[in-house]
Amino acid sequence: MDTHDITNETLWTTDFAHSEKTKFLLSQSRTNTTKRSKTIYVAPGIPAQSVWMTDVSGSDRRSVKSQLTGRGDYRVAWWEINCLLHRLFKPRSTLEQMMYAFHLRHHALTFKRLEVLNDYRILYQEMRQRGNIAGLDSAFREMVALRKQK
Repeated sequence: MDTHDITNETLWTTDFAHSEKTKFLLSQSRTNTTKRSKTIYVAPGIPAQSVWMTDVSGSDRRSVKSQLTGRGDYRVAWWEINCLLHRLFKPRSTLEQMMYAFHLRHHALTFKRLEVLNDYRILYQEMRQRGNIAGLDSAFREMVALRKQK
């Protein structure tokens, strides 16, 4: 930048870094000509550039639209039921204690549900491979073994 033409009138409106910015941008554009931009996907097969400003609330199970059309996941109802039960048994607890207890119950029930689903899957595979009687026999033996452990 040529600093000889600066006057008091042009001092405040002069961009002193203009030439440096221009040189930097030109050098970057030369070095990055071979670099391709990476396509970002929101979901498999859905590029992010086609999603912006699109109303996806109808397909989002947490949204009000999904709740009203019957496709919701009932998170709010689950929270309200837990709050009601917690207030019933511990009326003086704080919101923090209720949230902590909610997450404890939620995680315990989720893990139990996954364990039961896994047991049913094992039982189903056993019955398919070796027959109904053999599958039920192995399930019964597993229950007896678990009872002996306790």
